[in-house]
Amino acid sequence: MPDDRWPRLCEIVAKDDGLPTRPVGHWSEDKLYFWNRYIDITTRAMVGHPAWQAGLVYVDLFAGPGICTLRESNKRIPGSPLIAAYAPKPFRRIIVGEKCPNLAEACRARLLHSNTESETDVVEGDCNERVRDIARAIPAGSLTLAFIDPTSLHAEFDTIQTLAACGRVDLLILFADKFDLVRNIDFYEDQKMNSRLDRVLGPSLDWRPLWKQQVSRTTANISKFFVELYKKQLGRHLGYRVFGEKCIRRSAKAPLYRLIYASKHERGLEFWSKITKKDAKGQISFLD
Repeated sequence: MPDDRWPRLCEIVAKDDGLPTRPVGHWSEDKLYFWNRYIDITTRAMVGHPAWQAGLVYVDLFAGPGICTLRESNKRIPGSPLIAAYAPKPFRRIIVGEKCPNLAEACRARLLHSNTESETDVVEGDCNERVRDIARAIPAGSLTLAFIDPTSLHAEFDTIQTLAACGRVDLLILFADKFDLVRNIDFYEDQKMNSRLDRVLGPSLDWRPLWKQQVSRTTANISKFFVELYKKQLGRHLGYRVFGEKCIRRSAKAPLYRLIYASKHERGLEFWSKITKKDAKGQISFLD
């Protein structure tokens, strides 16, 4: 593995530039740290590789303003778009979506200020409505790394499907099981087939009869049941073959949500496994 660039990235964004940031809990640093490490190892290995004549593309559906502030300490850390902008080898294109106009403008300004060699596009609006515009910007024959980081169950399966149809697209998806699903499962179960959970889980899946058969509805069992269904849907409908998972925690005993990594190639999972062994503090990371 190459040297850890995370401290340097944090130094780059440390100075207040007057633009808005996204307040986050300390656990978000681990999530972004892992994604930085994946971008690091993948761009070093794949930029300039003969298999990807069209280069590498970065896609981010919930980009935010580009910089986050930890609520506990006011430490500024790079958001996912700037992690991509400062990749050790440049993406051909960086394509990000952001619904909030002022956050989209802050992200655009920061990408411009980063002097990245990548072409950049900031697509303003709901990613579920603008995903076709995002997909059209992905060059044919490229390798795409897509970061899908909603605050709740907001990334619809049709949106993921549109991205996955753009060739080789590796996904890192925040599956908001603890933030949303665990709290609201009874509500979703009582709704008809077009609930927000149904739109996330995708087509041809009647999960309610399967769920009724579950005797134990503990938090852990809810998460396991729906994460496994979701991965099966990604495989069945979108052709994903290999999966990794990482549980992000508030503390050792308080898991918050799960990152799902999905690739159509074993090499991607090899990279993911290498970079998730330790968290941002150098601690051995846990997986539920």
